[in-house]
Amino acid sequence: MNGKALIWDLDGTLLDSYGVIASSLRQTLEELNVPMEEAEIRHRAQKSSVSDVLRYAAAETGRPFPEIKSRYSEISGGRYLEIPAMPHAREILEETAALGAAHYVYTHRGSTTAPVLEHLGLDRFFKEVVSSLNGFPRKPAPDALLYLMETHHLEKDRVYYVGDRTLDVDCAKNAGVHSVLYAPAGAGKADYVVRDLLDIRKLR
Repeated sequence: MNGKALIWDLDGTLLDSYGVIASSLRQTLEELNVPMEEAEIRHRAQKSSVSDVLRYAAAETGRPFPEIKSRYSEISGGRYLEIPAMPHAREILEETAALGAAHYVYTHRGSTTAPVLEHLGLDRFFKEVVSSLNGFPRKPAPDALLYLMETHHLEKDRVYYVGDRTLDVDCAKNAGVHSVLYAPAGAGKADYVVRDLLDIRKLR
């Protein structure tokens, strides 16, 4: 691991947050009288994005998307202390750091990024955290990864972007770095597919 750089997605990768995300989306939709089962909400949030669900609500109600997104942020932002770390998240960060790997974050999560990492005691592992507050184009655009590589003088062939969605894999590909898909079911296409975060120890 010495000399390798691991850039991490958060939701669904290091943070087991989809339960909180789905229930916060459900509350938002219920306030708008937009019917959608929580299982469907969770599926759409995981496979596409939170914004996809909120845009659907905007289209169904005719309400402005920014207004709906703001309300969702109010609901979900107050619940970040409920979010646990993924199994073995702390262990893999500790082990790979001890072996000489450098850690960074690139996430679409916004203002709760720093508080949730601090609450879980994970913030100390990262040299830099890039969130939606930085204003980069959203994934799969590679801009945020390219920024981290340029700022920290990272060599492309030693950079691995770890995420749980095809969007993350495409982002890594567009940046020209290794893609690591965290998929407990073992399905997916990436340079590396891991069922358990501890499998990241085996990266070549």
